[in-house]
Amino acid sequence: TTWPPPPLPLPPPQHPPLPPTFEPSDSGTALSVSVICALLLAGLLLRHYMEQREWTRVTETGACMFLGAAFNVAFWTFSRLKSGGSENWRFSISMSENMHDVIYFGLLPPIIFEAGFVMRKRSFFANFGTILLYAVVGTLISILCTGGLTYALSLHGFVTQDFSFSEALLFGALISSTDPVATLSILKSVKAPPLLYDLVFGEAALNDALSIVLFNIFRHRCGSEWAGK
Repeated sequence: TTWPPPPLPLPPPQHPPLPPTFEPSDSGTALSVSVICALLLAGLLLRHYMEQREWTRVTETGACMFLGAAFNVAFWTFSRLKSGGSENWRFSISMSENMHDVIYFGLLPPIIFEAGFVMRKRSFFANFGTILLYAVVGTLISILCTGGLTYALSLHGFVTQDFSFSEALLFGALISSTDPVATLSILKSVKAPPLLYDLVFGEAALNDALSIVLFNIFRHRCGSEWAGK
């Protein structure tokens, strides 16, 4: 052995950490939120313009539907032109993996909470039993009927996709969440009785919450079935 011992090798130099960068999913989420906010703003401006002009041929809800349809056509046309007709490239606002969180935690809470803030509380609680009957029992009947019909059509080969019963109920929970914006707009324009307006509005507020809970239950059930296959 030699003395003194040879020096130990120096560790490699440590470079400073790189600054955080945006992942593709983050940029996709930002694009999705920007497009949705732009559409909401365009719908509000269109509604204000129609109120100023006092248009009666088309309702505000119908005009917003035409606006959404025109955006989808333009979106699809841009996608086709950008891809040159190829199936390998598609531009979609749902490309982000975080889009689920954007919808559940960014878009749904303001809609549900806004309904609670603007409803007439005294009339809502005075008719709470009737509203709860429509929202809970009516929604369950709608889910069972829609899911059962979908499952029966799948069993007899009337649809190309084979659905399990859980998947059929998942579709039923998804489709049973009704949006009464057009109905409430018509009720307000024809000056319907306030009781009818309150019943429809209250049922819609509870219907959304119940549909979300049942959708998540059936989604986890479907996930367990898929994992077991």
